[in-house]
Amino acid sequence: MVKRSFYEDDEYIINKPGTTTAITPELAEQESVHGQATFIDGMVIRSTPILEKYANSIRHYLHDKLSIWTAELNTQTSAFKNELTTINSEINSLIYEPVLPNLIYILTLTLTGSIFVRQRNIGIRFITPILFGGLSLKYFMPRTFEAISEKYDNVEKENLPQLYEQRQELQRTLKNWGNDVDQGLEQAQVGVYQAVHDFRKLVKEKWE
Repeated sequence: MVKRSFYEDDEYIINKPGTTTAITPELAEQESVHGQATFIDGMVIRSTPILEKYANSIRHYLHDKLSIWTAELNTQTSAFKNELTTINSEINSLIYEPVLPNLIYILTLTLTGSIFVRQRNIGIRFITPILFGGLSLKYFMPRTFEAISEKYDNVEKENLPQLYEQRQELQRTLKNWGNDVDQGLEQAQVGVYQAVHDFRKLVKEKWE
């Protein structure tokens, strides 16, 4: 079977514009400055080397930058997820009592303390809610309060050792003052008991 040909000449030639004849080598050389011609599936595809060069440079630049940005975004996303996991694990390790309804009680007392001092200076308005919140946390969630206090001590000792030592010294001083006050109260109480006892003894002797 003879292959059917639709064209008289299937050879790849570049025709002279406006004619059906092939262009001369001189004209092909002149036309080469306007781009290289490539024959693909029966069509002439003309491309400009300079345009291709800059287009490829831009494409490679954008591809490289996009790859870097994508890798950086994936890294940051992974780091953020790891941070969230660490924080969640840390919070779970500090909470021992049920959060609800204890948290509602703590927030209520904290807001109550803020309301009490709403007309005071800014220092008192800042300290009082923290004090009310801390005391309510210690009352309603004592184990959690101890865990948070221990965690704070460890962080402060590791990062601010001087402040930690000063706070420990202040706590020891306050504890000694408290012991002195307790001893004074005990001695005063004993003195009152002794005075009452002597007075009753004196009255009894007078009546006898």
